[in-house]
Parts: sequence; structure tokens; C-alpha cells
Amino acid sequence: MTPSLTALILSFLGLILIGLPIAWAMIASVLVWVTATGNWYFLPVASERIYQGMDSFVLMAVPLFILAGEMVNAGKITDRLLNFANAIFGWMRGGLAQVNVGASILFSGITGVALGDIASLGRIFIPSMISQGYTPAYAAAVTASSSIIGPMVPPSLIAVIYGSMSDVSIGALMAATLIPGLLIGVAQMGLVAVQARIYNFPRVEMDRSPRAVGHATGHAIVPLMIPVIILTGMLGGIMTPTEAGGIAAAYALIVSVVLYRSISISALADVFSRSALFSGQLLIIIGCGAAFSWAMGMENVPRLVGATVENWGLGYFGTMLVFNLILLVLGMVIDPTTVIILFGPLLSSAAAHAGIDPLHFGAVAILNLNVGLLTPPLGVCLFAAEKIADCGLWPLLRSTAPFLLVTLCMLVLVTAFPEISLWLPRALGF
Repeated sequence: MTPSLTALILSFLGLILIGLPIAWAMIASVLVWVTATGNWYFLPVASERIYQGMDSFVLMAVPLFILAGEMVNAGKITDRLLNFANAIFGWMRGGLAQVNVGASILFSGITGVALGDIASLGRIFIPSMISQGYTPAYAAAVTASSSIIGPMVPPSLIAVIYGSMSDVSIGALMAATLIPGLLIGVAQMGLVAVQARIYNFPRVEMDRSPRAVGHATGHAIVPLMIPVIILTGMLGGIMTPTEAGGIAAAYALIVSVVLYRSISISALADVFSRSALFSGQLLIIIGCGAAFSWAMGMENVPRLVGATVENWGLGYFGTMLVFNLILLVLGMVIDPTTVIILFGPLLSSAAAHAGIDPLHFGAVAILNLNVGLLTPPLGVCLFAAEKIADCGLWPLLRSTAPFLLVTLCMLVLVTAFPEISLWLPRALGF
């Protein structure tokens, strides 16, 4: 390791440990690196890299997807999805828990953000499950565990960022994560079914006549068209991610303001301001991350990591195991978006150097980082669900453990069989 690379890494870690925001820690460590190299002409290049990192047509999809999600949340479209999920999944024993997972799958196809799932569905499902006799910890565990399906099912905000940072087709990446995401949902519903028999969970009582089911489906069709528009547009090659995000945001605006009238004109200012604030924060991190990744590239770190792993002679499965462990550890302590901005280009380049398909690695990486949302010390989904349920962390961890184990089994399955993630992109011609 060169002295300049050592200065880059140590300054970044030190600034993070003293509490400096991630974006400022990245750019400050780049300035330390420039000082350590003595190449002062790198300074204007670094500022140019920040601008170039944000100045991307693909990244225009980020604020548009965020705006679509904000529209869905503010427009209270969730109720229609819940009735539909009840009609489809509620007949099973443990029906409300099954509906919780099922609604997360449906809702993830609209927002693609795990915390959005908990914010919208958690406040509905957790109190409802508790009132039906489920423990608060179990209600929170189901909600938190199913929320990580969100970033796997298109539209996925994290897939947009990963694709833009690692030069991978975003449409192909969303196709690659779709089947693994659905597999996680099916596996979690299977676990709930087993637990329901053991603990004699109740069913959801409601009218399930063909007329009632048709009524619930009819009410859900309009919001469910959002993921349909995005999926058919992007996976069919009709739209770019940015165009799909714009159409999804416009559709959600029309549905919420004109059709359902669940958002008043005066409330739109708050929706737009929240979207703009979140988008701005995210794009600043992306820009600073681009400069940090450039510095790592100048130090030839991706090739060094790839060559090192390749020289170990671990083979495909051994190499993927190493990358999985790295990503799992990073996901436990750093937000998934930040991990991708910081290490996405580095790890994807190293994986490609080791002969791993970029799409397969991207799907595995996103799934790995989602697991970190359920594990301390970061575990943002875990803590968000605990705050709603007020059940205590240790009971929640015990209830979450089986769901975490099932998710890890799906991770092993997706890692071991690349066709699970690669079949759909290839079938669609990517």
C-alpha cells in the first residue's frame, strides 16, 4: 500500500469516526490524498469529478423515483393495496402476517425503498397484528424483514445508483434482481406458514366471494399500474430509467391529486420539498463518492483487489464467498447506498477481473446490502420497526432471526446458481 493510499483510507476512516457526514469525509480525504501525492494539478480534476459524478442523465431517474414514492405515501394509496393483499393472501393461517409480506411485495413495486415500506405499512400492520394476538416483536420482525424486498423489486432506487456507479445496464440489473426479490418474498411467506401451524396464528376474516375479490382488485389496479408501466417500459426497451421515473412520478401525481384527490394542491409543496431535499442529499453523496472512487482508481485499487483474490485460487464459489463476506460486513455498518457509492466501482471491477458476471454480481451485492438493513449496529429497518412496535431490541432480534436465516439461504441460492438472476435479463435480450 502506497503512502498516499494509506493517507486516503486512514483520513476517511478517521473523519467518519469523529462524526463528519459521509460526503464531507469523502471529499476531505481526497484533499488529503492530493496533498500526500504532491500532485496539486489533481485539485481541479477532483472538483470536476464531483460535478461529473452528479451530471448524469441516468441519475435524473433518482429524484423522479423518489418523487413517485413520496406521491404514493402522501396519497394514501396503501389502503387499496392492503385490501387487495388481504383478498389474495389473507385466507391462509397467519393471514395478517402473510398479508404483511404480500403487501410489501406489491408496495415495493411502487416505491422500491425499504424504509418507505416500513413508514407506510408498518404503522398499519404492526398495531393490527398486535390487536389480533401476535406479539409486538413478531409483528415488527415480519414488517422489517419483508421491507428489504423493496430494493430488490423494480423500481429499485439502489439499482439505479449501482448501475450508474458501476456502468451496468440499469434495466438489466432490475431484471436481474426481480426473481431473487420474489424468491425472498415466497421464502418468507413459507416461513410464516410454518410458524402459523406451530403457534396457531389466526386467519383474516373477510368476504372473499368472487365479487368482493373483484372489487378489491379493481380498486388496486390503478396504483398497481405504476410498477407495470416501469417494468414494461424499462425491461421492454421502450423507456430509459429517467423516462420511466418521470412517467411514474407524473402518473402518481395524476392518481393522487386528480383521480383519488387524496393530496390537495396546497400539500404538493411539502411533497416536492421532501423529494428535493432527499434527492439533493443523495446526489451530493454520489458526487463526492465519484471523486473518492476516482482517487481509488488512480491508486489502482480495483485491479489490486481483483488480482489478489484471483491469486488466492479460490475458484468461483470461493471468490463469491469472499465478496459476500465483505459486502455483508459493509452492509452491517454502512448504509447500502453509501456502500455502493464508495465501494461499488471498486468491488464490481474486482469481481469482473475475477471472471464474475457483472449482472450476477450486482444482484448478489444488492441482496447482501439489504441484509444489513436487518442487522445491528446499523439495521435501520430493524430500529424503525422497533420504534413503531416499542417491543425492545432483543425480543425483536429473536423474532427476526428465522427471517434473517431464510433470507441468507436465498442469498446462498442466488450466489450458487447465477441463472436465477441472469435468466430474465437474457430472456429480455439484455
